[in-house]
Amino acid sequence: MPSAAYFRRQADICLRLSLIASDEEVSNRLIIMAREYGVKADAVEEAATDPSPADKWTALPDLEGNQVRLRSGPNPPEPPAEC
Repeated sequence: MPSAAYFRRQADICLRLSLIASDEEVSNRLIIMAREYGVKADAVEEAATDPSPADKWTALPDLEGNQVRLRSGPNPPEPPAEC
């Protein structure tokens, strides 16, 4: 997958071409393309900084057997107590 820098360069090229385009429709399309490249660059950077799902797991000690279990997110709901 291309890097964020690649998408930013493409956006810059589109913007520069939009400034010299003689046709207004072409100029507007190039500006739209530049914005799309900017969004792609932001997405690549965000994906690079987001932790992987495995990083969200937490190790919890097993109180009975000194083993380590992995758990993600909040505790599952307990069944209702019978009266």
